[in-house]
Amino acid sequence: MRKGIFLGSVLLLLVVAVYGYWFYYRSYSDGLREGYFQKFSRKGNIFKTYEGELVQEGFGKRTMPQGGPITANYFYFSVVDEQIADSLEQCIGKVIRVHYTQYQRSIPWRGDNYNGKNQEPGQYIVDRIIVVEP
Repeated sequence: MRKGIFLGSVLLLLVVAVYGYWFYYRSYSDGLREGYFQKFSRKGNIFKTYEGELVQEGFGKRTMPQGGPITANYFYFSVVDEQIADSLEQCIGKVIRVHYTQYQRSIPWRGDNYNGKNQEPGQYIVDRIIVVEP
């Protein structure tokens, strides 16, 4: 009986650990985004994180079917590294290309979760600045 409870507990702990790693810590995708860097802030009630916004060329998918308003294509992201955050503060108003990593689920101390705002749900973390154009 004790052996069964022990094995069940170990199996449950293993399932929780694999689930946590798979959805919260494993990189789902990574890539590059380019656009006009228009907003950057540090916010949060408990965990202060850096949040930014790029306006990309083209139009977003949030258009009305009967010829309603057309909106810009925005890319919302978080920054964990303080050095990158300091560099990004100097780039407001410029066209930049950044490298990001996307996670399927968000962790509060890593930044905001922009589900419903970006094209794909998830948490986007910018980890490198590739190009800055005036």
